[in-house]
Amino acid sequence: MRLAVSSLVLLVACLIYDLQLQAAPESGGSIKNSVGMKLVYIPPGKFLMGSAENEPGRESQEVQHAVEITKGFYLGKHEVTVGQFKQFVMDTNYQTDGERDGKGAYGINEAGKIEEMHAKFTWKSPGFEQTDDHPVVDVSWNDAKAFSKWLSEKEEKTYRLPTEAEWEYACRAGTKTAYAHGEAPEGLATMGNGADATARAKYPGWSIGIKAKDGYTFTAPVGQFKANAFGLHDMHGNVWEWCEDWYEPNSYPKENQIDPTGPTTGKAKVQRGGGWSSDAKRLRSAARVGRDH
Repeated sequence: MRLAVSSLVLLVACLIYDLQLQAAPESGGSIKNSVGMKLVYIPPGKFLMGSAENEPGRESQEVQHAVEITKGFYLGKHEVTVGQFKQFVMDTNYQTDGERDGKGAYGINEAGKIEEMHAKFTWKSPGFEQTDDHPVVDVSWNDAKAFSKWLSEKEEKTYRLPTEAEWEYACRAGTKTAYAHGEAPEGLATMGNGADATARAKYPGWSIGIKAKDGYTFTAPVGQFKANAFGLHDMHGNVWEWCEDWYEPNSYPKENQIDPTGPTTGKAKVQRGGGWSSDAKRLRSAARVGRDH
């Protein structure tokens, strides 16, 4: 999860924090909050959301359309870390959805198979080792919202998840290519942590991913890969990131939009960015999925 701040809106895994009464800082300007999160200012602007029809890996739902983001916002420079989420848990005695209902979450077993919803998997124990500097995993959309509510009250600012449009705008950072670094999937070895030769060396049964090695089988500590032009790390890969929007597979319009917030109802929430076990097509700037929140 990433947080952002817009005119004061913290986006977790995109939290946004509203700064309406302050002069807009320069693009790339950053702030650091009370739990150690660094947030980077993203200026307002226009971009093409979705993907070109000839983009490899494209899905038909990625209808390309012009979007204008009219307000600048601060977005987490990194994904929310285990250590930052731990501060929230210690302060509130919070239990994640997976801990509370006993269903657990997704995790990986010793054979390299990702298992669905098992009680042994939680944000504390996803099946691989983590430090406080790794991105927190196995948190639901509700958990992300609870974290942002706690942080908002703690700092007397408004932190929230980013909209899907804000997320893609921030990910692209002025680019129109499949990835922030260009069109070539192999460039992900230096830009993001996805399925690759490092993972296949440990799990020979894996067949997906780039040919290059990014150096990490599972999640990487935040900030290990190159930042995009806005100064944001890990927008491609590492862990999937929640957005505020409801997810509908074919909900993109063809007409231009201003500050879109997505469908008004739905059964799933949008996730963006791909993760450490994702194939390159899932790591594209336009790639989107919906998951039960």
